[in-house]
Amino acid sequence: MPHWQKRTAELKKAGKYTDVHWDGYIKSILCYVHNTGFDGFEALTPKPQGDVTLEEIKEALGDKFTLLDGIPAVYFLPWESEDKLTTTAKRLLDLFVPKIILGISDEIPANGDIERVRLISELVKDYNSSLSRES
Repeated sequence: MPHWQKRTAELKKAGKYTDVHWDGYIKSILCYVHNTGFDGFEALTPKPQGDVTLEEIKEALGDKFTLLDGIPAVYFLPWESEDKLTTTAKRLLDLFVPKIILGISDEIPANGDIERVRLISELVKDYNSSLSRES
């Protein structure tokens, strides 16, 4: 923690934003997000792949930090339901916009379905369009 605090302070002083990659089972370290000095947290892995819910991630990050990723990589496997994937992606947008860069926590599996990446891209495009229509 002291290393992160020192480095993030130096980078902030230089006008830089920082994030850290925490994936896997992170429940025991989520309580430290406010002490790190980082602006964002990448690859926080929700259930069923990790050990936290989307709501627990939101509670930990609040509105102060940016979430990078958020969709469990297992939802890109061909035998998983596309509905789980799209429902999770929509929930992430609802919980975290504007403090999210939606992506895969952590990476698409080697046997993942690339068409599901395109599906999420379209979902985000539709979501963004709905926001501009509301304005």
